[in-house]
Amino acid sequence: MKHTNHIIRRAGLAVAIGLTCMLFLNNVLAGDTKPFKETFNELLITSLNPGALPQPLFTEARKAHGPERWSGVIQLFTHSNVGGKGNAVGFENVHSGGPTGTILYLMFYETTADGDMLVIAGTAIPQSDGSFEGHLEFLPELCTGRFAGATGVIDSLRAFPGGGVIEGTITTVGGKK
Repeated sequence: MKHTNHIIRRAGLAVAIGLTCMLFLNNVLAGDTKPFKETFNELLITSLNPGALPQPLFTEARKAHGPERWSGVIQLFTHSNVGGKGNAVGFENVHSGGPTGTILYLMFYETTADGDMLVIAGTAIPQSDGSFEGHLEFLPELCTGRFAGATGVIDSLRAFPGGGVIEGTITTVGGKK
């Protein structure tokens, strides 16, 4: 009987430790805010007619700045610290505004290495020193897989010919969609 009680106590302890670890890991993964950094290379796919992009971001830009000066579709090849290698289809409108007379409205749908999707949208304003003042956000309702419900902000955007680097934060909720 003493041997049976010893086994039951150890099994109970193992179950308690296992449940504690599961709850801890679930809390760490769900709502985990971490740095987001992504490099990308881009390739122009096609120019679009003004007004062709119907997403609310672009509709609001037209209301604020009038018709776009240029609109197009971009292919991006990406690599991030949260999704590994991926690729994205990006949409871009160029409007008059900002300190250099240009404001970019950007939206891209990125498929990561495991098939999950990040959707990011916002603005990038070219500065006179060649940098960008960016404000991009993850769109939680459009992100899928482990990024479903992801939120975050990207305020650092550095461009180089044919690509760039974006940095910010991402908070994942561990969802599946």
